[in-house]
Amino acid sequence: MTPNAIRWEVPALSTTSVEAAIHYRDGIAALVAGIANAGRLLAAATTLDPGFLLAHIGLAVAEVTGGAAYAAPPVTIGIASRGERQHAEVVAATFGSDCHRARDLRREHLLEFPGDVLIVWLPALAR
Repeated sequence: MTPNAIRWEVPALSTTSVEAAIHYRDGIAALVAGIANAGRLLAAATTLDPGFLLAHIGLAVAEVTGGAAYAAPPVTIGIASRGERQHAEVVAATFGSDCHRARDLRREHLLEFPGDVLIVWLPALAR
């Protein structure tokens, strides 16, 4: 197997806005890197596409890094793919009370979507 054969799949993004997708990806990269403008980028993604579930989740996680409690956006926002719904469930479980369920959901999600950077990074934040 060559290094190029390894795929780091991510959930398909349900947004139709290229700009929202760019702001989301840049915002998640900034969030996991600890860069201060993550919240601004993710908020811009939600403004560009109010139905973009992953951007709302990313923004809620960014707010947690600022000391807020996690406020899960409703999964009914927009039309979410199965991978996005799984992503939402992993994040909600991580900030919920059942750490074993969160760990199991995260493991299952990452088997299919190992490139979902927020989910990979999430345990570092939840400690």
